[in-house]
Amino acid sequence: MIRNEMNEMISLAGRLNAVAEPAVLATLFAANGSTYRPLGSMMLAGPSSEFTAGGVSGGCLEEYIARRGRVLTDREPAVMLSFDADPRTDRADVPSLGCGGSIEVLVERFTPEHLAFLRRFAAAHDADQSSTAACVIDTSASPDISVRRMLWADGDDPTDFDPQMERLRERAVLAERSVQGSIGSHLRALVHFVRPLVRLVILGAGNDARPLCMLGRSLGWHVCVADRRARLASRARFPDADQLVACDWWTALRSITFTPQTAIVVMTHSLVDDAEILPLLAEQPAAYVGVLGPEHRRRWLLESGEGTVLPETFVNRLRGPVGLDLGDRSPSGIAVSIVAEILAELNGHTPAPLFQPGRAESAAGPSRVAVANVY
Repeated sequence: MIRNEMNEMISLAGRLNAVAEPAVLATLFAANGSTYRPLGSMMLAGPSSEFTAGGVSGGCLEEYIARRGRVLTDREPAVMLSFDADPRTDRADVPSLGCGGSIEVLVERFTPEHLAFLRRFAAAHDADQSSTAACVIDTSASPDISVRRMLWADGDDPTDFDPQMERLRERAVLAERSVQGSIGSHLRALVHFVRPLVRLVILGAGNDARPLCMLGRSLGWHVCVADRRARLASRARFPDADQLVACDWWTALRSITFTPQTAIVVMTHSLVDDAEILPLLAEQPAAYVGVLGPEHRRRWLLESGEGTVLPETFVNRLRGPVGLDLGDRSPSGIAVSIVAEILAELNGHTPAPLFQPGRAESAAGPSRVAVANVY
């Protein structure tokens, strides 16, 4: 889940709760093989398709889950629905997945307690430290399912946890992704890994910063745009920004939060401004630091620091030019290339196309152990 979707779910939940409209909460509880959405994705569905937020698939299951879930949760508080990719299934009324995997979706009758949990979950998404949440189902009274949810902040004492739950939690934290498993003869748990908030700091509020701001916000990142020129760093020009700063660079950078999950892009188009900014950034924590412009411009900035010696560690990780070479030099194309490079860095990946021409495919059809979240 990303911040934007979670906020949309909370907004919808509040409206439905205020008028006592029935709704269901669907959670992607388990997955095998390739799936469009990551484990732990959630969807809230009200009385019709117009009242839906979030998602658990690429769009092929949501309508069915909402419709069928409302019928089933009229009788039971929670049910589990299963789906796979085989269109030849004998369940002709059940849609099949289009991405080659199989999934289980937990569907619950929505309650005010769920709204409180979603609000806590959203607060965890906005934190600068990772956290974990869990959804535990008890099938001891099968076919009835009972569900319990909990959320732990970073630093909670693990001795308070059930040993099997703690081992599952440790798996999620180590892998930095949500995991699912059994924690007893009748208990299964989904542990959500809630990543720290990604912060995108854009230094320079020119026209080419606008698509970068919009793209970062669409990914659920916290976006800050700063410039010493107040006429540029305005809400009218950057309606999607979480934070706007318009003052001198020294003051601006003191008012911005930097974390190990921060990506910084310097795009002032001014050598003088960039030369002032870089020493101020040298000691700030960040996952990515880049300065717009060609290699010789970066070299000039590093060589003409007017006596300021930048730490070698900072110089080695300062990117310039920024972005991946996608062959598009438009402002929007450059924004995509920068965000793609940032995503690769945040995820510890070397960018490469997923499709490899000429690669032999199994005659048995789609792999059941394909990489998850590849549609």
